[in-house]
Amino acid sequence: MKKKLEANDLSRIETPRSKTDHGESTKSQIIHWASFYDVVFGWLLRRTHDEVVRLATSSPGERVLDVGCGTGSLAIALKASVGQTGLVHGIDASPEMIEVSRRNASRASADVNFTVGLGEAIPFPNETFDLVVSQLAIHHLPDDLKQSAIKEMHRVLKPNGRCMIVDFEPPKSITGRFATRMFLRPMIKINVKNYLPLMEEAGFTNIETGETRHRLLSFIRGQVAGC
Repeated sequence: MKKKLEANDLSRIETPRSKTDHGESTKSQIIHWASFYDVVFGWLLRRTHDEVVRLATSSPGERVLDVGCGTGSLAIALKASVGQTGLVHGIDASPEMIEVSRRNASRASADVNFTVGLGEAIPFPNETFDLVVSQLAIHHLPDDLKQSAIKEMHRVLKPNGRCMIVDFEPPKSITGRFATRMFLRPMIKINVKNYLPLMEEAGFTNIETGETRHRLLSFIRGQVAGC
């Protein structure tokens, strides 16, 4: 039985410090080169944000969580879609990523809350959010933590809440497969469709997959059953 969030204002939630704040280990891969990551990959990720926001169907007034928020650019874009009455939180296992996220939000004058936190132990109460998104983060987790993270996403969503995960999918064209094998070999085994049974196991309904305009990125999304 889920315990409902009583507070009306998400900004008042006190989020416990992640284990990574104390230097304890997690089996997930933590990126410690946040500023360099933003320079190298930021431009690519920002190109996808408008479409991710559209596919996630975020709307004014909603409470949104970005799991594995990286340097915060997607969370900042989501804040624009939910407006002043909406609230956006981003969590990442890397304290360095959270520091960069906060700087980026300050520069963008975006009121987004960033917290160090693990996807497999999301530091929020049950039924807190209308929407949970995760972009290019779940593949960093070992298989057992992938399942744990997706179950956690389900836990923190309200009834009828939505979840969308964006991740790599092997290209269909011969040239695309060749290029991936040559230059992105670690990504070959990643396929967003592999998350389908994990979402079913977590309890999501109305699950669907689809492509984005980016050739290497696809999405899977599902919904929490209503009351």
